[in-house]
Amino acid sequence: MNPLLINQNNFSTIFWKILLSSRNGLEKKDLELLSAEILSLQSLRGQADYNTGTISPKSALWLYFLTRYFKPSTIVEVGTFIGTSGLSMVMGCDSNNLPVKFYSCDVSNSIDIPYKGKSTVEFFKKSDSTQMFKQLKDRGVSPEMFHIDGRLNQDDLPLLVDLKVMDAIILLDDFEGVEKGVVNAFALQGIINKTHVMAYPPKPEDCSFKDLDEMFPGTCTTAVLLPQKFLSLTRQ
Repeated sequence: MNPLLINQNNFSTIFWKILLSSRNGLEKKDLELLSAEILSLQSLRGQADYNTGTISPKSALWLYFLTRYFKPSTIVEVGTFIGTSGLSMVMGCDSNNLPVKFYSCDVSNSIDIPYKGKSTVEFFKKSDSTQMFKQLKDRGVSPEMFHIDGRLNQDDLPLLVDLKVMDAIILLDDFEGVEKGVVNAFALQGIINKTHVMAYPPKPEDCSFKDLDEMFPGTCTTAVLLPQKFLSLTRQ
């Protein structure tokens, strides 16, 4: 008999549709607050030594939904910049009244990211991913989610093994063409090839919210590497 085959495109569509359930229980004012917060971060560009791009408002919205759905207790991010992605993920956790421990590094900048919530946030300024990973390993930190918005290097890979990346959800920004998200996915294959399944970034038709598109314009370029242990069939 033939097995039921689900390719990555089909899985990706299902994945993002399920993620939409994280919208349940949210009020419009919650998302208005998210929008206002990420827009306010643009003013931090004046502190930047290296003024680069940041994620789209639509990507920020999906990061919020991702952390609200999965409820990680510890998140590690590579690539802080003005804090758009980091703040979105932390606010997603805060929306569940479940504070998160959040760590982020930026090799080029030392921007002060404002945050007044109940979660614990730590920024490794002017530090690369290898330096941050080494410190987190020495502290015994066990991340449940990684957000990679910078290019990983070979020295990072053994440290990621030490940080148990095989058990963590991995979010890859800029997953398109030959951008860094695709490069990082290839770099991680030797570690997570047998443990994770990939959800490609949501298609425009999966990404459209009639009531939110004006507030959160753009497209999402975040791919997700999900540990297979997080997959489960349900009756409903």
